Amino acid sequence: MTTVAVWDRLIPSCAPPGPAVWLLGATGGAGVSTLAAFFDFAEDCQHQWPSGTDIQAESPFVVIVARETIASLKAAHALIMQHQTEQLACTLLGVVTVSAAREDTKPVRQYREVVRAAAPAHWAIGHHPGLISAGPDSLPNWRAADGLPQGRHHFPGDVLAAGAGIMTAIQQQLPGLGVAR
Repeated sequence: MTTVAVWDRLIPSCAPPGPAVWLLGATGGAGVSTLAAFFDFAEDCQHQWPSGTDIQAESPFVVIVARETIASLKAAHALIMQHQTEQLACTLLGVVTVSAAREDTKPVRQYREVVRAAAPAHWAIGHHPGLISAGPDSLPNWRAADGLPQGRHHFPGDVLAAGAGIMTAIQQQLPGLGVAR
């Protein structure tokens, strides 16, 4: 089973206060940097779980990002199992799966369902060929504090739906944040 380490200190990231949620790539190329560019409230946790022990200094919230390939989905499933079996202090909100092709094969669809069933929540992002070749600086950036973009915008609907779902999951966790598990 593939596992990743837990940070023993704050994750080196952008300027304080840091992101509302950490994105943990199941494998390289899963789409973490693209989603971090889209979402002002998310950042790459550099393939390690946040410690989750100091919620005053760092967000405990994590979303696993997996490309819809067998290798990436298996790695995502292993990360979900690691979070459960090791009882990590960070809070796993769910998994974002990012399509790797216009049409999925039956094995990919079946394994995606395994991952979806194991995760607290699942958000799916379809195939967007333009995103693969776009640099992070050329992508629009959504600040959740501004609400959902209205009218014509450059955000794919499924990307916005994933972002809104992640923000909703964070808000649902806030009343219990800091309460002993």
